[in-house]
Amino acid sequence: MSRIQIILTVIGAGFAAVNYVIYWAAGRANALPVAPLVLCCVFLPLLFCLIFGQAATENFPRVYETLKWIYISIGLLYTVSFAVFSVFVTSVPYDGGEGADVYIVFGCKTNGYTPTYALQRRLDHAYELLTAYPDAVAVLSGGQGADESVSEAESMRAYLAARGIGEERLIVEDKSTSTVENIRYSVKLLEERGLGEKKLCAVSNDFHVKRILLQAKYLGVGLTASPAKTDSPGKLWQNLIREYMVWVRRLVTGSWE
Repeated sequence: MSRIQIILTVIGAGFAAVNYVIYWAAGRANALPVAPLVLCCVFLPLLFCLIFGQAATENFPRVYETLKWIYISIGLLYTVSFAVFSVFVTSVPYDGGEGADVYIVFGCKTNGYTPTYALQRRLDHAYELLTAYPDAVAVLSGGQGADESVSEAESMRAYLAARGIGEERLIVEDKSTSTVENIRYSVKLLEERGLGEKKLCAVSNDFHVKRILLQAKYLGVGLTASPAKTDSPGKLWQNLIREYMVWVRRLVTGSWE
């Protein structure tokens, strides 16, 4: 195997591994179907390189070199854009949640009444805020997915109630299936209860709150955000990949819906 083949094999293997994770995450996020992209941009060029690389360099050197640099450029574009995106999403300062009347806690995957890591981080942060501001209430927003035995909102209610937060302070919104719906349905529920003019603060993970703020602006809803810090680098990386694909979907479709 030539040196070029070895280099492309290493790049292709790394790019394939990263995009496999993206594919898995994007599927759960209802984001872009990236399987064709992974197939076309990674596995087919890599397979071609391994099988026909030597013949291609001898018979079609210009075409081979052009395709090689297109292949490498795609990998570099992904790497650079993901790095810039990660800084953009996580480095913006947010309101700490002081003085809010209502905290909207955004749901995510739950295993029955056992919250996943990301959801537990949100709930623990919400608990700290509700404890610090005893006059505030919380909207627990999240519907029930096909792979969930209870709604995310119900799981959140049970978790906070078990830690001593009074049920009268917990408003359950269990119909939403996306971040846009979290905001829209929560605001509607608050308006029905005469709380539409209260100061709202979103509670979610640090990798999620930037999107919440922009989606709230898209819906014409005024709120601040108080992020729950992700203390696991591995979890942060995994969820940033998921967020990246959601933002790619926004870029392609032009809508947060």
